[in-house]
Amino acid sequence: MALEIRLSAVTVDYYPGTAWQTRALAGVNLLVGENEQIALLGPSGAGKSTLLRVMAGLLVPGEGQAVIPEGGRVALALQEPQRGFFAATAWEEAAFGPENLGLAAGEVEERVRWALGAVGLPEEKWSWSPFALASGEQRRLALAAVLAMRPRFLLLDEPVAGLDGRGKRDLSRILRELVEKTGMTLVITAQEADFLFPLTRRVLVMDRGVLVADTSWGRLGEDPAVLEELGLELPAALRLLYRLAEKGAPVVPGQESVEGAMEEFRKLLG
Repeated sequence: MALEIRLSAVTVDYYPGTAWQTRALAGVNLLVGENEQIALLGPSGAGKSTLLRVMAGLLVPGEGQAVIPEGGRVALALQEPQRGFFAATAWEEAAFGPENLGLAAGEVEERVRWALGAVGLPEEKWSWSPFALASGEQRRLALAAVLAMRPRFLLLDEPVAGLDGRGKRDLSRILRELVEKTGMTLVITAQEADFLFPLTRRVLVMDRGVLVADTSWGRLGEDPAVLEELGLELPAALRLLYRLAEKGAPVVPGQESVEGAMEEFRKLLG
């Protein structure tokens, strides 16, 4: 039976019943299936983080229904992973999740070795305190901790915030390899569309708690006003293709992937 995350008319209010009541999500309907790669866009305060918490089963909606696969099938890596660290070593941090699934010691060790290796955390640092790791290494450890759960749905909240160019490239490579090898569903938020474009195909756009678009990169470019009104931009490759098309260049601007965009540039250059 196929796994899915299903949200039906989900509404979330913070501080309900008080003078500070704030609506974070308003009537969100969403279906996320297996082997999807999804970008979650929206300005600050749009409700992206709240939506991810509901999808991960960490937040119960005040109204509506959220149906979430159980048994560690959904994992969320938060924006500031160091705030969640508590174990004495990086190994113990990554082992906490699978241990709490009640797995045998051998299975836990296999999962932790695979996860720490997959994110490229040097083996000599597996015995270090998580707080002794550099910022980029802490991001890798946080990702390893959720990967050790072997989730079918991986949710990432602003994973590139604070990373330099090399860190972003490394993370993009790691995520592409993981998706290719495991077929897991990826739902990821980031302020940089250029980071999301190579990793995702489906695009969700949030604004003030409302899901205003459920589309793809190619279709999103056909209606740029959706992003412009929110202060967001298309990936640079798509913006350039649209500008070239406006000037009469023989290109097809509405590409759904980086590979498609690069092929248009190659054809143009002969």
